Amino acid sequence: MLIVGFFLLVTIFMVSASGFWRLLRNNNIAFVSLDIGHQFGLLKPLDLVEEVKKELESKRLTKIEVIKDTFDLVLTFTHGLKLEIYIASTGYETYDFSINGKRYIGLGSGDIAIMDSH
Repeated sequence: MLIVGFFLLVTIFMVSASGFWRLLRNNNIAFVSLDIGHQFGLLKPLDLVEEVKKELESKRLTKIEVIKDTFDLVLTFTHGLKLEIYIASTGYETYDFSINGKRYIGLGSGDIAIMDSH
């Protein structure tokens, strides 16, 4: 199983993801989780954690959307950036985010658990 973890701190917001995700820039695919470690003609293999951190640095989170039925997660940021995290397992958690004292966990089979993060 490919696991890519990254953490993003925006005010009091934190997200981690394992499985399939992609970052869109102006509705075009900028990075996809499956590209981690590939070189693609670059000088060194792609470090997605660093690349995503650079892209999202100083950007403001403007919208959190959990898609009805599938519970995929879409985070919208300023400067035309979107991070899409897909439920990628029927049995394992795919994402976990916390905001305003609540923790949201994207469960397998398209469900979400919500609990106090205290």
